[in-house]
Amino acid sequence: MPTKKEMENGIRNLEKANYKVDYIITHCCPTSVQAILSGGTYKKDYLTDYLQEICEKCDFKKWYFGHYHENRQVNSQFTCLCEDIVPLKFKSIFE
Repeated sequence: MPTKKEMENGIRNLEKANYKVDYIITHCCPTSVQAILSGGTYKKDYLTDYLQEICEKCDFKKWYFGHYHENRQVNSQFTCLCEDIVPLKFKSIFE
């Protein structure tokens, strides 16, 4: 689990980007997505709630996570990865 200091650092970095990013890659997923995955059986915690806050504030294209040990496209934005590999496209800031 990340420390409070690490979580605050994450927020500061998102603030620098005005909460606009292409990809979010985490171990867990936001509370609302976890509820979809489990049909409500997984319990939320301070990490999933933290990720939920980020989800609600951020403008992002895709969110990848893997804690749940399955390969599953939850919806158009959220993908659970276990064994699959997804190539990401990045545009260089130096071009």
